[in-house]
Amino acid sequence: MNFIPALERRCDEPELMDSGTPSATELSDALDFLSTSNAFLGGWAVMRERLEVWSRAWDKRRIITMLDVGTGAADIPLRILNWGRQRRFNIKITGIDIDERILELARARTEGEESLWLMQGSLREFAEQGGRFDYVLGSLFLHHLPPAELEESLKMCDGLAEKGLLFSDLRRCAAAYAGVRALTCLAGRVSRCDGPLSVRRSFLPEELEAAAHRAGLKYLRVRRGPFFRLSLAGEKV
Repeated sequence: MNFIPALERRCDEPELMDSGTPSATELSDALDFLSTSNAFLGGWAVMRERLEVWSRAWDKRRIITMLDVGTGAADIPLRILNWGRQRRFNIKITGIDIDERILELARARTEGEESLWLMQGSLREFAEQGGRFDYVLGSLFLHHLPPAELEESLKMCDGLAEKGLLFSDLRRCAAAYAGVRALTCLAGRVSRCDGPLSVRRSFLPEELEAAAHRAGLKYLRVRRGPFFRLSLAGEKV
């Protein structure tokens, strides 16, 4: 068996976290790993870079609203809220996730945060409700989508966003796969399975940008970040 699998095309094998079979302890361990990797391995960095640029034009007298899709442990919303407070922005975030068990863990981790609301539901359900937010964002959300649903999901996010979209994900390459496999070799069962699989499900930069263009969202651009991270982001004119 090869250490590095074929990476020419996106894999569509479902991740263990999406199967509903891991225990609460396994889910908590996996969320801990994801939160740590976002903090130290580029996930937060690529999102913060765009926020720093966009926030130059924000009015500190008004509320900035955001929807975090596939919020998981809600670590990214917490970081955004702390970042915003340091700059005296009034940010309110709604985090959604389809897995109620994950949301229960996220609620315990974010208890007392009055500027964050966590709700169970799918992206489609929220899009059909017709709500609007200044920004729609997602960390490691896009690679969970089946390839056939990527463009439609981007369109739904665009329909929910008044100002822009901001996504952070992984770049599919042999070095990223090897690095994630090494990092997760002593982690819990879910991270050992889903970490390398996430790389196989992730994107080449040109794939993400092409999907955005096919969805008619030509204002979105792909940027490379540290530790094989990508952002797909843009503000509407």
